[in-house]
Order: sequence, then structure tokens, then C-alpha cells
Amino acid sequence: MRSPYPHNGRIFVTLLFLVTPALALAQPGYREIDPGEYGFDIPPGRVSHPENLRVLTDDEDGNPVVGRIHAVIGEHRIVLLPDGRLVARHRDRSPETERPFEPASVENIERRLKAKLGDGFTTKTTRNYVYAYNCSDKFAYGTSRILESMRPGVKKYVEKMHIETHQPHTLLVAIIFRTKAQFQQFRRMPAGVVAYYDMLSNHIVMYEESKLFRSAPELATQQAISTIAHEGAHQILHNIGVQSRLSRWPMWLSEGLAEYLAPTTFGRRMQWKGAGQVNDLRMLELEIYIKSRTSADAGGEMISDTASAARLTSTGYAAAWSLTHFLAKNKRAQFSAYVRETAKLKPFQGDYQIVPPGIVPQQL
Repeated sequence: MRSPYPHNGRIFVTLLFLVTPALALAQPGYREIDPGEYGFDIPPGRVSHPENLRVLTDDEDGNPVVGRIHAVIGEHRIVLLPDGRLVARHRDRSPETERPFEPASVENIERRLKAKLGDGFTTKTTRNYVYAYNCSDKFAYGTSRILESMRPGVKKYVEKMHIETHQPHTLLVAIIFRTKAQFQQFRRMPAGVVAYYDMLSNHIVMYEESKLFRSAPELATQQAISTIAHEGAHQILHNIGVQSRLSRWPMWLSEGLAEYLAPTTFGRRMQWKGAGQVNDLRMLELEIYIKSRTSADAGGEMISDTASAARLTSTGYAAAWSLTHFLAKNKRAQFSAYVRETAKLKPFQGDYQIVPPGIVPQQL
């Protein structure tokens, strides 16, 4: 769910599990960062953000391509490849060019996915996405219905906040495994992670079947489609100019906004409900949490705890959603202004130090 979470040298936006420093608002245009925290095996260096520059480089197969500079770290450039991946290239290996950037073709992306995933996977292309899956056709179809209906709706919502958007530079990709074991074999993730958005590959990765799927398939499916919409919101926001990939937003806002945008309907017409609708699963979780408290429990701390958190529990996600929902509905102008300001964060900006007991005071 949040953005970003380093895990074993990669940066993920994961569901129900968080693993890193949270974020903050604008930083100076130049500062030195450790690229290893973001999954890049290059030396630390000063960061800059040249705009609209293109370079000649090579893709993962060694083929010459034109890439877009996403950021610069010392003598290295973080380059957006035509298939949507972010890679590090030394400046000597990435000379600037006037040639246009062209996204990879559907055929190229499908070929790469099949080569990476192996036999047994089907690929399907819609207007905005490429899907690779070995799950059930029903689950793949439901996933595509949710994501396709979300993208124009999310774009319209953030534009009402006076945030400028653009079309994704490349096709978006969703990978769906049938089982948890296959999901973990593809890339080992911490316990509790059922889906994630990988900021380096630009892929959503998830799986269909779980223990709950076998015992309570309807509830499992409802939770799954909520997950799809949540990760879909992250992917969309990171590709239409709202959240720069590799920027670090406050945890509560990144996750709360994704939850705010994630409500879905369940049943025969599985689809996105629209921004700002009640997130039923998170509302239920809050109700259970509130009922579990006693009159002796301290009150009034949920908002400050949520806003300053460097990590969120499952209940923390529900609290982040409720805080976002309240602000978006009742403090619309101020909330929109805050999101617009946060959207100015560029790659590698927004990182504040965590202090005991695991909070980021600046986020308050």
C-alpha cells in the first residue's frame, strides 16, 4: 500500500505490511541520498531533476532504446525504459538524444512477461493495461473491470483538486498468480503481504487463492477486490503525475488516499464504486476496534498516532482511510491544498528520520 517500502533491495507499495521510513514535504532540489535504499546498486550522490531529457541506452535484453531521465544521482541517471521500468545507467552509457521516447509495444511487453513467468500464463490486453495471469478467468475478468473503471475516475477526482495529470508514459501491467506459493516464488515478500505495487518495474503483483478462499470464498473475493483497487490506485497515482515514482509521501496520506479511492462493489457487477464512497471493510475494522476498547482506554490519540506513524497496522490502515475520508469531505479546500503541496515531491524527496517509538514527528 504505501510508497515506497524498501524490501530486499526493491521498492514496493504493499498491502497490510509496511517496512520503512515514512515521509515528509518538500526538500531542497539538491541533496545526497543512498540509492541502495531504493534498490539501485550505484554510489551515493547528489540528486537533481532535469526535465524532459531523453537518452540513448539499452533495455534488459541489450537492445538500443530511447529512455526518459527520471532523476540524476551523481554520475548516474535513473532512466525510464519504454516498458515502464526504472533502471540506473552511468552517464557514459546514456548520452542525451533528441529522438522521441516511444513506449514499448503490446507485443513486446507480452513477450517479456511470458519469458519471465514461464508456461501456463495467459496475457490479455485492454485499453489501458496488459494482464498476465494463471488464475481463474473469473478473477482475471473481475480485476480488469475494477482497474479499467478506476483509471478515468481517479484521474477526474484528482483533477478536481486542481492537480495537473498526464497520460501514463507506458502501458500498465498487472500480474496475477493463482496461489500464494506461486506469488512468493516469484518474489519473496513478508508474511501478510497479499499484493503490492513495485515502483521499479511499475507492475502490480497479486494472487487469487488463499486459506480464506477455501473456507469462505465470498469474503475472500471481497477482500481480494478491495486489494486490487487499492494497489490499482497506487499504480494510477504514480503514473498520471500525482505521486512521482520514488518519492516518499507521508504514510497516512499515501495509504489513506489509496483506501479512499479503493471502494468496490461485490457480486455480479464487480466494479469500482467511485472516490469517496464508504470503504466497507475498513469501516467494519474500525467498528470492531472501537467496540474492543474499554472506557478506561485513553482517547483522542488515534489521529496523532496515525498521522505520525512510520508503520501502519491493519487497524492503522483503517484509521488512515477514516482520516482521509473526513478531511476530503469536511475540509475539502485545505485537504486539496495539502495534497497539491505533497504532489510537488520529486523522486528521492520526502524522507524524514524515524524516531522512537517508530514515528515521524514532522508529519504532524
